[in-house]
Amino acid sequence: MILVTGATGTIGSALVEILTAAGEPFRAMSRQPSADVRADYADADSLRAAVKDVDAVFLLTPPGPSAPAQDLALLAAAAGVRRVVKLSAFGVDEGLAPWHEPGEEAVRSGDWEWTILRPSAFASNALWWLPSIGAGEPIENPTGDGKLGVIDPRDVAAVAAAALTGGTSGVHTLTGPELLSTPEQVAILASVLDRPLPTVEVVGSEPGYTYVRSGRGAVVTDDVPRVLGRPARTFREWVVDHADTLGA
Repeated sequence: MILVTGATGTIGSALVEILTAAGEPFRAMSRQPSADVRADYADADSLRAAVKDVDAVFLLTPPGPSAPAQDLALLAAAAGVRRVVKLSAFGVDEGLAPWHEPGEEAVRSGDWEWTILRPSAFASNALWWLPSIGAGEPIENPTGDGKLGVIDPRDVAAVAAAALTGGTSGVHTLTGPELLSTPEQVAILASVLDRPLPTVEVVGSEPGYTYVRSGRGAVVTDDVPRVLGRPARTFREWVVDHADTLGA
């Protein structure tokens, strides 16, 4: 039995689809009414009930200052499980997303087989541009010419499924097959939607934006093809598959 936390989010919902198609038994945990298990990270009893008779846990907590306490609470309840797969973030080892550090450390130190996933920017972040597209306004670019190995969230979920079922372990930096800047992503989107989509540079002072602008996010790894035995999906593939949502 696999416990999928964050089961209604971008990665969690994709993971649920994969496990369902594979016939793997799982339990979906969320605070949403549709979940198999409704649990609260502040309620230890609800967490213990969620992990009862579970062999593997997919650990996904919302980013931000509450993440360490939530990670540690679930891991405490999950003592005795065989596998833990934590969704972390790209650049944690360079000081980005520090809220993942306590959880990563706890996952590594536990008495279980562990996997840590550090994905680059999600292709689905393009959905953030929908208001600008709908309003006919330029898409803001806070990262200049900085590039990222943009990854399809479905590939992150597929690697998570492999780890949860014993197909891989350790730390994986997950990227797509190519490096893309924001203007290059927008150009692909414009090509698929067959409409002009201008961009405008804005000042992005957040650490993540500065990191990408400096070129440190320009990383492509072979972790996805190595684990899945197929190439990572391209950003164009994601756009084509979601063209209706994007306004084609």
